[in-house]
Amino acid sequence: MDLTKGNIKVVLEGRGPLTLRQNDHVATGGEGAIFRASNTALKIYLKPEKVVWNDVSGKITFFKANKHNFIVAPQGAVLDLGGKIIGYYMEFVDNGEPIARVFTNAFRNRSNFNNKNASILIEKMRQIVEFAHSNNALLIDANELGYFVIFNFPKEPEPRIIDVDSWVLENRFPPQVAIMPSIRDWHTNGWNQGTDWFAWGVVTFQVYIGIHPYKGTLDGYKSGDLEQRMKDNTSVFSPGIRLNQAVRDFSEIPGPLFDWYMATFQQGDRTIPPSPFDTGIARAQAGQILRAVTTATGMLVFEKIHDSVNDQVIRIFPCGVALLKSGKLIDLATKKQIACDASLECEVIQVQGGWLVASMNGNNVNYSYINKANFKQESLNFALTGYKLVRYENRLFLVTDRGLTEIILRVLNKPILSIGKTWGVMINSTQWFDGVGIQDAMGAMFVIVPFDDSACAQIRVKELDGLKPVVAKAGNRFVTIIGLDRSGNYQKVELTFDASYQNCKAWTGATDNPDLNIAILPKMVCVTIVQDREMVIFVPTSGVINKISDKQVSTNMILFNWEDKVVYIQDGNVWSVRMK
Repeated sequence: MDLTKGNIKVVLEGRGPLTLRQNDHVATGGEGAIFRASNTALKIYLKPEKVVWNDVSGKITFFKANKHNFIVAPQGAVLDLGGKIIGYYMEFVDNGEPIARVFTNAFRNRSNFNNKNASILIEKMRQIVEFAHSNNALLIDANELGYFVIFNFPKEPEPRIIDVDSWVLENRFPPQVAIMPSIRDWHTNGWNQGTDWFAWGVVTFQVYIGIHPYKGTLDGYKSGDLEQRMKDNTSVFSPGIRLNQAVRDFSEIPGPLFDWYMATFQQGDRTIPPSPFDTGIARAQAGQILRAVTTATGMLVFEKIHDSVNDQVIRIFPCGVALLKSGKLIDLATKKQIACDASLECEVIQVQGGWLVASMNGNNVNYSYINKANFKQESLNFALTGYKLVRYENRLFLVTDRGLTEIILRVLNKPILSIGKTWGVMINSTQWFDGVGIQDAMGAMFVIVPFDDSACAQIRVKELDGLKPVVAKAGNRFVTIIGLDRSGNYQKVELTFDASYQNCKAWTGATDNPDLNIAILPKMVCVTIVQDREMVIFVPTSGVINKISDKQVSTNMILFNWEDKVVYIQDGNVWSVRMK
């Protein structure tokens, strides 16, 4: 079936006919395309033989009899007009985060996700594997692309496993079984319950620590030797391993589970893991972890500009406003509190005479204007509904049914909100990040990025084809993206645009994890920290790169820009950094 030409007429088993339009498209991968119809997701295979290979009929029957709240399972077949099965339909997972995003320090920092949340999530993921095994099923390829996390704070996080195509029921192995290399058990021929638990261990270890258990720098191996290190059992527990400060401490893992991780990754054991809530002190001893990898010259000046005391800063907006965990907003220039009770996912921009604060509330948005003269906060009424707020530098947008709509505030006798320009986008197939959208148009990837004062570009980027974007950030004439490829490796894609945003140059390279730590300044200078004791300053448009060694530079310094200043959060405090 050609999914790229016009509307697609299908029949949902037990429900009736349905017409799928281009705007219903969500994503296209190696096996099929995902569409959304209200609260239902449909998977339509690109190759008809996949229906047989993936045992679609058997899985529909199995999951009708064996339901689990954390499994997004097939509910019925999708048929073409001739009655042939071409896919299946299931519940659509809304308001979820790809689990790879949960690995990052940036997500933890801005969402209050902590170790207790991690253990709760991991225990529920453990229950998914136990459920499968108790029903004579194997997950086979439960990698990080197949998990979403549902957050309804203050409720507990819940996992959703969304891809059951690779599941094998009652040892009925299909003609072809593919598995992502990064979660494959290279010590076992074939698949069994132990290989499922190994894959579970790889994914859940990253929830705790933020890095794959066979990453980090180790003498005798190159940075891309993941498969060989898995075969050699040379994990992050190996003596002499070197990890950046951004990698979270092993002490965050509960004792019995720590022992299981070490035995599994370092010694090749294959057993059922304990619950994260099993009590006890770890018996295993990890090898020495080295953190410093370069010498220092002391070429940078660091200045603390806000002390968190008992209320940590979690975000800094380019207008110089800091968001605290309590929901307070602080003007860094005056050190004064300007608002309170802001959402942790709010956006703040500077406007005439003050600041505009916006927070999603369901499909509605709560807006407030803060007067810079007296710091008085005024709620603003605005009827436009949407799905997500997007901020690019000091411009604010709302994703609506029509596309990406700019929100404008003007102060006359009083502050008034109005609708600016709207740019059409495929809202179901576009993921929104920090100032940039990434659109999957039937497998062809585009970036949607605002620029200048009132423009927005949509540009085809072939280098993103086949990648699942995890994090991204945009600034003046520059976008950086980290995505996961089909082998389970993280790839960084950097795009540099010409002045008119008609064309871009792309650079791609491998990276150890999905943490994206970069400040993009309006003057077209970027500052990033990839390894401890080294800050990299580069100009994308000219290619000039300056690497500065300094003993105070650490990968746990979370970088932001305050206009053209480089600032960062460390231990909840705000610092500025500049060259001497």
